[in-house]
Amino acid sequence: MTSWVRRRRNTGGGKDVCANCPIISACLGKSAWEKKFSITYYREEYERNIARVESPQGRYMKGKRQSTVEPVFGTLTQFMGLRKINTIGLAQANKVMHLSAIAYNTSICSVQA
Repeated sequence: MTSWVRRRRNTGGGKDVCANCPIISACLGKSAWEKKFSITYYREEYERNIARVESPQGRYMKGKRQSTVEPVFGTLTQFMGLRKINTIGLAQANKVMHLSAIAYNTSICSVQA
């Protein structure tokens, strides 16, 4: 039997820790006496990824992806019914994606014609 490994560190702070904070009322509320939050053990990786995405090249690539790839996946999942691929194996899933791409391309060509 494998055991589940906790990948978060739970920390917290009470009103004495947050006494000088300007947003204490928004964070703790009126009746809370302490704030609990968790920090992932992979914080360095998250920060490295955020820095990479916020760089000039990362912003360019994100804009490029949002304008080319994501609208296609949105159309496939929302309007063409490709919410789940019910196949076994990567080869069959690849066939489904190719057929979906063909259907998407023919629908775009029929609209443009």
